[in-house]
Amino acid sequence: MKNIIKRSTLVLMLLTIIIVAVNCTKKNQVIGTPAPVVPNTDTLYCVPGTATLQPIGGAAWDGTIEAAWNSAPKLTVHAVVPDLGNDNFNGWVGNSTDVTMRSLYDATNIYYLVEWNSDRKHCESSPWYYNPATLRWMQEASTPVKNADSTTFRPPFIQDQFVMMFNINNSVPNFNTLSCYVACHVNSGYLSGPAPEGGVMYTNGPTEFLDCWRARMVQVVNANQANDCYIWDGAGALDKNEVASDAQASTKDGGFSNKQTLTITGKTTKVSVPWFVIPSGTYSNGAMLQKDTLSGGAAVKVIAVDSNGVLTLAGGATIDPRTAASGTSYQQVGTGDGAKCIPGSFVSPYSGSRGDVTANAFWTGTGWRLLLKRALNTNQAVIPGTTSKDDVDLSGLGDQPFGIGVMFNGADNQHAIVAGLHLHFK
Repeated sequence: MKNIIKRSTLVLMLLTIIIVAVNCTKKNQVIGTPAPVVPNTDTLYCVPGTATLQPIGGAAWDGTIEAAWNSAPKLTVHAVVPDLGNDNFNGWVGNSTDVTMRSLYDATNIYYLVEWNSDRKHCESSPWYYNPATLRWMQEASTPVKNADSTTFRPPFIQDQFVMMFNINNSVPNFNTLSCYVACHVNSGYLSGPAPEGGVMYTNGPTEFLDCWRARMVQVVNANQANDCYIWDGAGALDKNEVASDAQASTKDGGFSNKQTLTITGKTTKVSVPWFVIPSGTYSNGAMLQKDTLSGGAAVKVIAVDSNGVLTLAGGATIDPRTAASGTSYQQVGTGDGAKCIPGSFVSPYSGSRGDVTANAFWTGTGWRLLLKRALNTNQAVIPGTTSKDDVDLSGLGDQPFGIGVMFNGADNQHAIVAGLHLHFK
């Protein structure tokens, strides 16, 4: 009898559970929301979707974040300039910013949206200014200028940058845990002489290769491209950076220095002066476009300079930086430069594999908003003299370790770093 009662009770309980479950599926019932899955704090989840980027050499991006990004989970990391123990990052150690990343992919491409804050917008590269004390044209320094007691009084003139680094074909054994630090040989310069500023980077053997996407803001805002390059062992030199740009048609593709040497008129003294100027003094985003120097372009060649620094242009016009009309337009003004100071470089699109990464950037007033796009598989030829391609292949949609570097507030190689990140396709 007791067994019958137990069986009857069990059947009744099961019927009750079934009835409750059925009723909970009715439209007038409130269904409980499952607890959200907390994502890993070192993982960037890449989800299906397609982003729109301004094409290479196209119009500027207006900063609008399109709806396609709403489905992409955000990863926010704190990037800090580390103390490497060799004084290479002195002056920037401890500088930090939060970096927020999102990622999308479709059948052909992968996309990134990156945002970070910065106190100032740096989008220039060694601009020219006129020094009224020396009557000479000079270029702003890319490192801080210090006074006699070694306190900084003038910031460097260098462009903000963002870098991503990947392991090509898993060729670098420790990259999964160390990411970009595995190539940062910070103390190597002390073996045979002073280290290059910011240290040197190379891998540990001839079969190890890293893919490096370097978004230099002067190139991004003017040509909509990041510099696609790779890091390798090269000749095995201990005190030499082995960061090489991917193959392109010409070494001048992407831009070059706006600098030449002329003899002062009537003298034997040679001085450095700008190669081209735009007479109106109107420049876009800290650089002069290479196309401006072509026939019909806005730029005019500098063909002579006198002892007072007056520039003579092709066609006979002059630029006299000393006149009342010029005022301080060609001079240093406070910690900045006058409105007509001349860009120190030309910009043009990268060609070939170096131009694989399309990039758009927008300055929000408090920081940068950056878009990146690259084919999942670029199908590039191998690096000459090796068996490795110069790009990481993402078409398998497998997890990828990566690291990032952020150059902001006047830092160049002295970058904030976040290592040990992972890309996971969903």
